[in-house]
Amino acid sequence: MSVGRSASDTVGALVATLPPSPRLPDVVAGVGRFVGKTTRVVDVDGPSWGPLTALVSQFEHENLVLVPAGAPELYRMHCVLHELGHLVHGDVGAPSATSIAEFASGGHVCRRALDGDTGLVSISDDDEHFAERFAYELATVLLAGSAGADERAYG
Repeated sequence: MSVGRSASDTVGALVATLPPSPRLPDVVAGVGRFVGKTTRVVDVDGPSWGPLTALVSQFEHENLVLVPAGAPELYRMHCVLHELGHLVHGDVGAPSATSIAEFASGGHVCRRALDGDTGLVSISDDDEHFAERFAYELATVLLAGSAGADERAYG
């Protein structure tokens, strides 16, 4: 976890563990190693996302980052990196297993439902700032100058 560490320092430490010209799956696996728990990205189709752009849910055996299946690749990458930032920062905000099950089965989930009685812990502005900075700096690494970076980003 990077509690007390800047986003830049955390990105630097993570990137040092990645292969040259890393791709998004390399970052996801690297974050899993960093936090000591398997981390998977799951594309979810069907439900209304309401104001949500992505979710991270921390279970005992794994972390899940849920993203809309139809999201454009560059936007999807940003959402995944942002949620990974919450994980490495040690944020504990996560929807309950019941909310995730309802979400994955196609039930309507919106921020009101998640913030209601389901156990979602609020995330502070500092946590959001860290996650955004983490996402931006890692995107810069993923898209930097390697051959084909624009093709990976834009298809």
